[in-house]
Amino acid sequence: MTKENSVKVIGNPRFNRVILLGMDGLDPKVLSSLIEQKELPNFFKLSQSGANVPLATSNPAQSPVAWASIATGNNPGYHGIFDFLNRRVTDYMPELAIMKMNPKNVFGKREAMFLPVMHGNAFWDHTSSNNIPSTILKWPMTFQPKQNKAKLYSGLGVPDIKGGLGRYSFYTTKEIPRNETGFEKVIKVQVSGDKIKTYIPGPYVVKLRDKEEAKTALEISISPENSRIEMNVEGKKLTVNQGKWSDWIDVKFKLGFMKTAAGIVKFFLNKISPDFELYMTPVQVNPMDPAFIISSPDDYIRELAGRLGCFYTLGMPEDTKALEEGRINEETFISMCDEIVEEQEKMLWFELNRFTEGLLASAFFSTDRIQHIFWVTRDTGHPLYDITYTKKYGHVITDYYRRMDRVIGEVMKQVDDRTAVMVFSDHGFSSFRRTVHLNSWLAENGFMKLTQKADKDDKEGGGLFQYVDWKNTQAYALGFGSIYLNIRGRERDGIVKAGDDAVSVADKISSALAKLTDPEHGQPAVGNAYKNSGIYTGSQAQNAPDIVVGFNEGYRASWQTAVGGSPAVIFEDNLKKWSGDHIMDPSIVPGILLANFKINTGNPGIMDIAPTVLSCFGMSASEMEGKALI
Repeated sequence: MTKENSVKVIGNPRFNRVILLGMDGLDPKVLSSLIEQKELPNFFKLSQSGANVPLATSNPAQSPVAWASIATGNNPGYHGIFDFLNRRVTDYMPELAIMKMNPKNVFGKREAMFLPVMHGNAFWDHTSSNNIPSTILKWPMTFQPKQNKAKLYSGLGVPDIKGGLGRYSFYTTKEIPRNETGFEKVIKVQVSGDKIKTYIPGPYVVKLRDKEEAKTALEISISPENSRIEMNVEGKKLTVNQGKWSDWIDVKFKLGFMKTAAGIVKFFLNKISPDFELYMTPVQVNPMDPAFIISSPDDYIRELAGRLGCFYTLGMPEDTKALEEGRINEETFISMCDEIVEEQEKMLWFELNRFTEGLLASAFFSTDRIQHIFWVTRDTGHPLYDITYTKKYGHVITDYYRRMDRVIGEVMKQVDDRTAVMVFSDHGFSSFRRTVHLNSWLAENGFMKLTQKADKDDKEGGGLFQYVDWKNTQAYALGFGSIYLNIRGRERDGIVKAGDDAVSVADKISSALAKLTDPEHGQPAVGNAYKNSGIYTGSQAQNAPDIVVGFNEGYRASWQTAVGGSPAVIFEDNLKKWSGDHIMDPSIVPGILLANFKINTGNPGIMDIAPTVLSCFGMSASEMEGKALI
């Protein structure tokens, strides 16, 4: 029986409808506490009707990895997602693992601009191929979506119109230092009278010898007395009040050869004077005229937009970067997240109101971003903890759990005894107090050779491995806890012989990591160092990191580690607004699972969800590693 034909009927369907609600990052400890405080009546009611248990997450506990395991019922060695970032063995450079451009699309065909990143079959591939109506909303790692019988709108992985993860623009009259973080996103403007003439940056257009950014003219008229501006984009006008969001406005970019690309943007007017400050979202794919395929069928996204209007299409639309870089404040960020959740709710209600049979799955993500930013309000030991800030924003995380509770309440109004409901999260949360520069540690312990050591002013530590002497380096770190051996014949300048030598080096690194102690706090930073052979199986396991670092609570791989940096020190306080995280040992950050039916184990894992969905419909798939919970 082939992987593609591994589904069989094992009995009569137990349910004729299955509803999945994925809520990224909901933590079992926070959930239990709020249920005990009677803050979440619908979570409580659901738990009383069936199950409420922690859900073991993926290794590593990263959203792309976890959601792919939930979808396929398999470990990363099957679906091939191991981190947010991969490395190119040809030159060691980091590349995104959550989206992949199609290098063979030389003619720029919209249907061939990107390639799928998740290998294997998802549970909805099986249900839809067996004529079970299947609708999937905003599921991560499904971009570029397969075109089959399922209706699917892709989530995490969908890029902006430039083909990136989302890059905002910030228009200002203020002088911004070139060394300030985020300087590259600033568009300096000048006011002439009450007018500003500038542009909206778009996709890059390839020329004969170079490429240049497509631009669309933007004219701004300032009305200081009314604290507002009027914007003109190619004849389309909109008014933006100070301290408010604009409506969506569509924008088109000329790409040459009679080609255009359609996008949509929103603006937030921070202030008019004494300095003009205007934030613009990344240019999103226009769901009414998508520049590339983000749904299955291709017209499904247009159907949603036709009923609901424009909405955020970026896979990670909550702009934490703009908040961290001071272009928007907390209130603006919260209002952005509120709108994103409202849009997703409208999609869910639209589909739920016509849902008579089959499968309906919807994923919410702002819960994750909110906790990343506001976790500091729950941790008095965090280096950025501030009582005034906590009094002001300590309610935000609870507010979002309450909001998810209301979603559950509305869904349960339409549930009968022939409807199975599962509510789950991909992982939980914990505090991120200290960063660990893994490449700096590898260098200090003799596994990496540097041509020079970064000085204290080089905060990036020679990013993109610029200080590394590959001819004398045994291992390197990239991504958020992935360590690769510099294998001869695999890496470009590999020196470690595959086989026993590689096993020996991996053993030495793992043993040394177990002794890594934070000198400031005297605590071990690493709980486990997992060798890939012990955690991954499947056809894609050969592409996995050789070692996955499972950090202890409070510690995480640094941002510099993710892109190949090796700063002067190994440990630093985390002084970013991104104060909460989950990329630590999986045992520390399980997710949650609630269901309106009894389950057959007290220790479920995320790989069990997919086979449970199939079992609800009287089916099973031999390719799935997970086990049905009913």
